[in-house]
Amino acid sequence: MKQSLAMLLALLLVLTLVLGAAAGRAGAGGSRAAFDAVAGPDTRTVQPAEKKSGRVTAPDRSPPAATAFAQLPPLPPGLAGSIRRVDTHGEKLVALTFDLCELADQVSGYDGAVVEALRAAGAKATFFAGGKWMRSHPRRAMELLADPLFEIGSHAWTHGNFGRLDSPAMAREIAWTQAEYALLRQEVARLAREKGVGEAEIAKIPAVPTLFRFPYGRCTAQALALLGNMGLCAVQWSLTSGDPDPASTPQRILDTVLARIRPGDIVIGHANGFGHGTAEALPQLLAALAKRGYRFVTVSELLAAGRPVAASDCYDSHPGDTARYDALFDDGTLHPRKKSGPRPEPRPATMPKEQ
Repeated sequence: MKQSLAMLLALLLVLTLVLGAAAGRAGAGGSRAAFDAVAGPDTRTVQPAEKKSGRVTAPDRSPPAATAFAQLPPLPPGLAGSIRRVDTHGEKLVALTFDLCELADQVSGYDGAVVEALRAAGAKATFFAGGKWMRSHPRRAMELLADPLFEIGSHAWTHGNFGRLDSPAMAREIAWTQAEYALLRQEVARLAREKGVGEAEIAKIPAVPTLFRFPYGRCTAQALALLGNMGLCAVQWSLTSGDPDPASTPQRILDTVLARIRPGDIVIGHANGFGHGTAEALPQLLAALAKRGYRFVTVSELLAAGRPVAASDCYDSHPGDTARYDALFDDGTLHPRKKSGPRPEPRPATMPKEQ
């Protein structure tokens, strides 16, 4: 009898995790009640020191504390490939995305001013977080995954180059990030229950990320197939703010985005301390886009609103342009000949060619 009951409880747990993951695919967000349980007024205050980043002496390649997570079903054909934007049939929707990456020999920051600018405007956004970044910033990661304004996508464990990694290494980069998210979600659930938050509210938080962004914008056919089999959508971008460039300014970000924005665009920026001018530009950018009639949605909501425009390769403005990172980055560490600082990112060039 006890064995049968244990099996039934285990089955219910698996079913709950699968349904939660499926809800994430449909664009389910967080819970305001759960967010309030995690993000009190004292902990939400942004400290300037949090934005700072640096390089550590030895690479940290250790796995998460636990490696279990809810498995997703393979991707349906309509979501295969490298998704660059969405054809919304003219509806003025835009998905703002911000990367939170951290290499194995690096400690990245948290640009809370970016997050607070979004919250102040009530603007939805998607954060692509690395697993190691989430482990280094557990409190901030839990706030983001609980906040109903935002959704969390995966940005791999230590930002390894999927143009160079073998299949086992790629699988680890993906699986460990899913597992770290699952651990943090468990902690959010525990804190929420302590504050009296009901299970229905907690269930609104996706069990695992269903979106993935390839580090450096690099992939191969093998990487895309692996990701599809693991049930994660590969999300590229159609418009870059160019904020990793130290010469980037708030005005340049405004000029770049406002000159090129189109309905259905996926815009990339950074919130890990390497986004130069991003936080300062955001309030004006959000106001200007809203004035033009744009509505801010998560990537999952954007995908549900139209036809995904995907390519068979990952690139910035034209096929093959991100392959230049293969000579600099391989296994998720800064190149030994490079000084500590922000990794190169594709800069604004011509509008991307769609396939």
